[in-house]
Amino acid sequence: RNGWKQLEAVQQKKAEEQKEFGPIDYDAPAESDKKTIGLGTQIGVGVAVVVFGLVFALGDFLPSGSTNPPEEAAVIDKKLSNEEKATLQTRLKQFEAMLSISPKDPTALEGAAVTLTELGDYARAASLLQDLAKEKTSDPDVFRLLGEVKYALKDYDGSAAAYKLSAMVSKDVNFEVLRGLTNALLAAKRPDEAVQFLLSSRERMNSERLNRPNLKADSNKMETELQKVDPIQVDFLLGKAYSDWGHVSDAVAVYDQLISSHPNDFRGYLAKGIILKENGNVGDAERMFIQARFFAPEKAKALVDRYSRQ
Repeated sequence: RNGWKQLEAVQQKKAEEQKEFGPIDYDAPAESDKKTIGLGTQIGVGVAVVVFGLVFALGDFLPSGSTNPPEEAAVIDKKLSNEEKATLQTRLKQFEAMLSISPKDPTALEGAAVTLTELGDYARAASLLQDLAKEKTSDPDVFRLLGEVKYALKDYDGSAAAYKLSAMVSKDVNFEVLRGLTNALLAAKRPDEAVQFLLSSRERMNSERLNRPNLKADSNKMETELQKVDPIQVDFLLGKAYSDWGHVSDAVAVYDQLISSHPNDFRGYLAKGIILKENGNVGDAERMFIQARFFAPEKAKALVDRYSRQ
């Protein structure tokens, strides 16, 4: 038990350091609720996005200007200490022992898959997650983590397929799935599908806002659910997808709308500046960068400078 406490303390310290010193994420989604399963540790696919170490920086929302998957969407390799590795390997053996007795046990499959993900063994994690998906066919978190693992393995089509299943079985629009599927489709050179998916998701969000009954309890629940997805974030992803697709005017129109509706948000100016510069409109791009720098919070000004100089 002391080992679990030490691991949790180390993970918490790393998380705090990453928040302070890591890539700036101005739109960090709310953390998922932790699931507690056996062996005295908190673990599960619901929190594996934190365990997995996927870091999506501001660049995740901006036009990439590159045919390669964005660096910001790549998996950040975790440097595990020997103690952490030993703890994880011990935990894995316990789950594997459970699986040797009951190969389809969902708790053991889930625990082993997440532990393998923590250890960076994505191929084995993917295999177990596929087995788990057969047992938990309606759990969107299982398919979401499978999408992340497949992305780490550079199986972008497989990643997109998993994210689509997650979206299909989920009752709500989940931003982690929106972002993950968008990145997977763009990496798979399928930007048209990314655009269509984002447009339909945006339509679904708007429809849910308008059509839910006006009962107070239900209204409060709806607000909580919809707060998980910021429409501005969806629009930034849409602009990026249009940009990757080569539909520059559509991307610019999205950014113009964002600037109009959120004139104090530096990201709209920055995104528009990047796409204008990529397409040779240097003068107008520079004006956008000046605006972006003016509205950017202090810690983001250097980031604006970096993009403006590229």
